[in-house]
Amino acid sequence: MPGSNITKLALAGSLKKLMAEKPFGKIGVGDIARDCGVTRTTFYYHFKDKYDLMNWIYYTETVPFMSAYQKVEDWTDGLRDLCCYMRENKAFYFNAINTTGQNSFREYLHDYIRSLAASVAESTEDAQFDEKKWGFITEFIATSFVSLIVQWVNADMQEDPAVFVAHLKELFDGSIMRELETKEKRGGDAD
Repeated sequence: MPGSNITKLALAGSLKKLMAEKPFGKIGVGDIARDCGVTRTTFYYHFKDKYDLMNWIYYTETVPFMSAYQKVEDWTDGLRDLCCYMRENKAFYFNAINTTGQNSFREYLHDYIRSLAASVAESTEDAQFDEKKWGFITEFIATSFVSLIVQWVNADMQEDPAVFVAHLKELFDGSIMRELETKEKRGGDAD
């Protein structure tokens, strides 16, 4: 299906172009199809709706950054590269991060970061992730990091991604890792 991917990429390019001009909520399938030079039927052949297209963009553009750094000790490299990519595509990702709701980029980032935090918990504990034991802290990490990424984006991504991610790493390696290690020593019991 090489032709299918070409059409998908063209539709993605049109959505990104339109999102540089106006918010995602003000863009319709007809706008995307018209900008791409295809019919609405062609659009619907490839995607269920504009949200499906947006999620396809997230997946195809960000997975290489996220999957390239599978080792826990490399998580900051993947996040830094992702932030650099977001900065290079600032108009689209500014709009994407400020589009909220189900299947949003924020939700996508949250799931990614929570998965990273779970991997760190596993490596700290040297055991399979236990939701009951580690769920609260991994949820806290994901929620906090996404909030900080949103702030960074809304500050026009001015801070260098390497410096920004280094601040996140300091926070993680400091108090959060200490909490993970303390919790492990206590056996994961709540205070």
